[in-house]
Amino acid sequence: MSALMTTDSSTFAQMDGLLAGNAVISCTRADVLTPRSVHFDDICAELRSYSSTQENEFEVGDDAHIMLMRCDGTSSRCEILWLDDEHRQVLPELKPESILFCPAANRARIRKKDKGRCTDILLRVPPSALDLLNDIQLDSGRVRYTRQAGCGRAELCHILFAMRDEILFPGPAGRLYRETLALQLVIQLLRHPSELAIAPPAAKGGLSAHQLRRAVELLEADLTRTPSLHQLAAYVGLSPTHFCTAFKRSAGHPPHRYLLNRRVAYAKSLLTQSRLTLTEIALGSGFASSSHFASVFRRITGTTPSAYRRCL
Repeated sequence: MSALMTTDSSTFAQMDGLLAGNAVISCTRADVLTPRSVHFDDICAELRSYSSTQENEFEVGDDAHIMLMRCDGTSSRCEILWLDDEHRQVLPELKPESILFCPAANRARIRKKDKGRCTDILLRVPPSALDLLNDIQLDSGRVRYTRQAGCGRAELCHILFAMRDEILFPGPAGRLYRETLALQLVIQLLRHPSELAIAPPAAKGGLSAHQLRRAVELLEADLTRTPSLHQLAAYVGLSPTHFCTAFKRSAGHPPHRYLLNRRVAYAKSLLTQSRLTLTEIALGSGFASSSHFASVFRRITGTTPSAYRRCL
């Protein structure tokens, strides 16, 4: 699966596609300068600069993890639409050290108002790159990554800025240095899979960032199980009524709908990447039966699982 820009061409005056590995980022209404790409071991990094004073939109998504950090320049009111469940997240600003992390098999569309020249670094991290540190105590395939946007961790930003500098001004012992940076990045991803970026303060009446993260972790820990509302509320220290209202305000959906959206997103990845039968995918994604799976999948995506698989 690769990222696709789906903007109506009649709406925007210009569209430029940028490539990092298999991941395409398409920009609108921007004077995009020539991107520079370098491999850090198995990780593809692309530095892209552009100039714009208008509203600009781009979309990311791939079978690899996609990470973007703003290096220079500022954009106002950055609205992120996570396309798998249509959850919206708003950042007051996209500024240096702001990070967007889109896990493999997820997609996001970002709309923002640019303020002149900006530079971003885009990384494509194949899941296989994380296998480097596998041992008897670690199985990178079991690490669950969450969608994130906000101010990046200081250690992570330091690594990404070092990658930017290496792209712009490559030095001696370049291959060894790039491999070292790739290893440092992998360590950050494995140690902090859900804390790569710090989200802005929660909306009034919603959950705090910590409470939302804990609730999402419990919901996504095992998609074949359904935590009760009382369990979720107790996990974050709230009453069931307060939790349900606050979760919907923060996540955009009530807990049950959020869980169904995540199950459908996981089922999509299985439809894309495996030869499992629809019944096996249904049960593995947490649905009671293949008919229940088909009904929910169609209600959320507008198509059936079999039709979705045929279009791949």
